[in-house]
Amino acid sequence: MDEKITALCESFIANREVVKKVFRGESVLIYPVAANALVSHGVNADEEKLKQCKKIIKKNVGALSYLKGNVILPFAANLSMKEDPKAHFDKVLKIYNVAKKKFNRSEYSALLSILLADLTDESSFEAVLDRGKELYDLIKSKHPFLTNEQDSVLAGLMALSEKSDTELIDDMEKCYDLLKIKYSHKSSIQSVSHVLALTQGSAREKVEHLNELYDSLRESGKKYGVYTELSTLAAVSILDDDTERIRNRIIEIDDFLATQKGYGLLGLDKKARLMHATMLTTDLYDSAQNAQATATASAIAMAAAQSLAICVIITATIASNVMASST
Repeated sequence: MDEKITALCESFIANREVVKKVFRGESVLIYPVAANALVSHGVNADEEKLKQCKKIIKKNVGALSYLKGNVILPFAANLSMKEDPKAHFDKVLKIYNVAKKKFNRSEYSALLSILLADLTDESSFEAVLDRGKELYDLIKSKHPFLTNEQDSVLAGLMALSEKSDTELIDDMEKCYDLLKIKYSHKSSIQSVSHVLALTQGSAREKVEHLNELYDSLRESGKKYGVYTELSTLAAVSILDDDTERIRNRIIEIDDFLATQKGYGLLGLDKKARLMHATMLTTDLYDSAQNAQATATASAIAMAAAQSLAICVIITATIASNVMASST
């Protein structure tokens, strides 16, 4: 096994265990997302700093604030990487106070605020949120029955793009039409079309590259999920590397994860594990290696894919809580 891949995987597992120790009782799906956020920045989880950041969040927001709801774990992981966690928290809170007015007050506007705090400065975030709301309304006009609150996160990230609104929507629609030829889950392919629209190249080229990687994995015996998992595969498909090399790296990481606690027969299923392997594969590349998309576009596309993973967990958690309260 490649030494770089081994080190990456071992760091991921170690970070996941530290995060689990600090945040007991959270969804088993969200621990890997938070662990990967740390790994992707080359950071080893610091138990004491995570506890400190958890306290900052709980102390400085109200009891009903969505900032300490289902996003608290990735939020704390994000803060723990900052030189001044409290100052960064204040920035997130300032953005959230505007975001919840532009969009509905929800877990999703909280998540968008956390993401934008890393990707904008205090002089530009309001303009980004304004544009995000306009893009959200355009997306909803195209797909009124598919578009929901989680799309507000993607619209907010799309607002960071250097492409015009028309270019983004046209690219998204072209990708969507091509994706639905092969994949049947419309909500999933809408999300994938958002991720691909953030990157450069023709819609056909981007979708063909995704399809090629998907088929290559299946031919190797790895059946990649076509629902919530597909956006993560879309993110890795934009990397400027040979499809076979990307596939082999995904498989190598997946085989490693299969031997780890939390995966396998008594853990997360094979599709979730393969999605995590794909997520980790992107950490092997930096923006300088990605010639297909600009550094900014690549970073935003990855943020979009990772935010979708958290959105899915939020949605599943809300649904399970509703079911529990009705029984």
